[in-house]
Amino acid sequence: MSLAIPSTTLLKGARLQMTRGARGTVASRRVAVRVNAISADRGSESKIQVGVRHSMRVTRLRDIVEVSPDLWGLTESSAVPNKKATRGDGLTQATIFKELLLASKHFRLYSQKIHGDGDVYGVRFLMGSPRMEGLDDVFRVTRCVAERDEGLMNLVPDSSGMMVAEIMFPLAMPLDNTIEDLSSLVRAIETQIIEESTVCLMEKGSDDRSVFHGERRLNKYFTGMYARAPDLLHRGTCTSSSPTPGALEASNEMLHRLWEGEESADVVLIDEVRTRVEELFCGGNGRAVVHPSGTDAETMPLLQAVLASRALARRVPESDRPTDFRDGTQRGNVISLVACAGEVGSGTTEAAEGRFFSKAVPLGGNRVDMGQELPALHDLAAMESVELVARGGDTDVGRGKSDYDATVEAEAREALASDPAAVVVLHTVAGSKTGLVMPSPAVADTLTAEFGERVVSVLDACQMRHHPDLIPRWLNDQGPILMTSSKFFGGPSFGSAVFFPHRVVDTMNDQLAEESPATVAAIAEACASYLTHHDIGDVLPKLHDAMPPGFCNSGVLLRWAAGLHEMETLNETTEANGGIANTEKHVRAWVQAMREEAQKFSPHLEYVPAVDYEGDWQLGGVNTIIAVRLRSGPDEDFFSTADLKKVYALMTADLTEFISPESTMAERRVASQKCLTGQPVDIPGGSVLRTVLGAAQLKDLVSGKQPLDQMIEDDRVLLSKLALIARQYDYLLSHSL
Repeated sequence: MSLAIPSTTLLKGARLQMTRGARGTVASRRVAVRVNAISADRGSESKIQVGVRHSMRVTRLRDIVEVSPDLWGLTESSAVPNKKATRGDGLTQATIFKELLLASKHFRLYSQKIHGDGDVYGVRFLMGSPRMEGLDDVFRVTRCVAERDEGLMNLVPDSSGMMVAEIMFPLAMPLDNTIEDLSSLVRAIETQIIEESTVCLMEKGSDDRSVFHGERRLNKYFTGMYARAPDLLHRGTCTSSSPTPGALEASNEMLHRLWEGEESADVVLIDEVRTRVEELFCGGNGRAVVHPSGTDAETMPLLQAVLASRALARRVPESDRPTDFRDGTQRGNVISLVACAGEVGSGTTEAAEGRFFSKAVPLGGNRVDMGQELPALHDLAAMESVELVARGGDTDVGRGKSDYDATVEAEAREALASDPAAVVVLHTVAGSKTGLVMPSPAVADTLTAEFGERVVSVLDACQMRHHPDLIPRWLNDQGPILMTSSKFFGGPSFGSAVFFPHRVVDTMNDQLAEESPATVAAIAEACASYLTHHDIGDVLPKLHDAMPPGFCNSGVLLRWAAGLHEMETLNETTEANGGIANTEKHVRAWVQAMREEAQKFSPHLEYVPAVDYEGDWQLGGVNTIIAVRLRSGPDEDFFSTADLKKVYALMTADLTEFISPESTMAERRVASQKCLTGQPVDIPGGSVLRTVLGAAQLKDLVSGKQPLDQMIEDDRVLLSKLALIARQYDYLLSHSL
């Protein structure tokens, strides 16, 4: 017996339903008129043109395929039966069906095959909505939709071997009103095509963390773009999430708006996303540049530092600079201090020094090497990053180094003293993977007060587990902010933005104006793997104008639509139920209860005490991340990161068939619950797994949809399953993983 993690069962949609009497679209009503004219007086010759290949245009901008079904072509036979067609026979049904497909933008590549003695007609087609990025996407959508309802629609090879969908006419079911019933059928198929196309496009425009596999289309975090399963206990918003059904519907609606909009739809919709997120978080104190993920968002503070350092280099005597910078090029010099190294995004260090952190890039379809320099940017400035690990040793479990602030400040001062044109990118982390806030805000206050524009004071707020006052305050007092829609808020992975204070936006625009067109073009080239000009918008006009033309990043747009759904609905729930003070009471109640529960499963689980911070650094003033270590028994070592990655995977599966035969019925019930936790984090004393409070849970608590005691009962099952896996770890690994 093999233990497969995860199951690769496709999330099944509802079977196609032909609803009689449904209101037809304008397109279907036009088709009805045209088909009536054809079928009313059909002679011995079909009016379908034969032997004509479909036309296809592949645009170079984003390689979007637009297949134009202007003419029909018969794939395997051009013979048309020489007999009178009566209403309801296969020929009439096939003709009506094809006319309906012609009126829809969701079908591609049409052909026809006559089966048997000419009484059965097969209509063959591909399915895929506008903005598909290639025929592979069209084939994928076709396969998914066809496999949902093999009784009606089958995948068959055409003469070239390409798999296409085929529906045979006459249909097996009786039709009362041929045109109306077939219109309902086409609309039902369209619904499934749109669902699959939405998911397909949501997967686009990201890095290699968003490579999806299997029929369930899951990434390495066991999440994807299909709506999260209702039987999944989701406590992993510190890592990755699949969309809720409501969030997926928001993405679907956004995609419809993109399809239905004019040529300006890309501009309008990305600008709308920017405006909505600014209104939710910035308090009028900043502007947003949209990004695919929180890691590549490091590009924007880096750009701010490059421009600032080059501006200094133009003012500082070259003789005062280090020898490497006395070449007349006025190159900048940027040093990024990566705080909480190991507890922020795994590619942060590379991204912070202008290097690719992933072999796949969101835009352009290029493959790159890990650590490869972004194009052109390193010609403008020297860049390096310094990793500053926040924890050390086995003492003071759960807390950071006591001398961490002094270490960070000393590194910054050393870098600034090395070159009068040097600029330091200082990261303050507002919630690491385990909830640390480090270095303390006093470090940023001290350094910015003394060095001014030579310190780019960045707030890493990607976990988004803070009080709403933090972002507008930081924008007013300090500098840019990295944020996401895909951590606490549980939007699909990934979506991000960088908030810039207005004064920083003004300064960057002035500095861009001082640079030569060639330099601005080089900066645009460096950004083009991550950003479109739509993502930059009117925040940095000169950079916007230098970016390549083209469509928006559809994947980012749709993932942000889902994330905004979670953000806005939590905000609405908060306002409708006593405001932020009441919401924070629910946060504290859940955290307190979970901390108590996590200590009840010793010796197999060890709760790692969390750090709470005063002020606006945490929502409710508490750490909403519960970290635990696992071990098989009281005298055993704690599980390593590699072990915990296997536990993380096991938690997503129904383990009923694989646990020990001596397991109790209670243990079997626990084993059957599928759970998603946060991924393991390697910290001194032993790696930890995390279970967290996310926006969807918080909405349920605040609205009263799920009382606290019921939610804690669910969380108790999750902790029980962790303990069960720890106890039976060796037995479970005896199966083939």
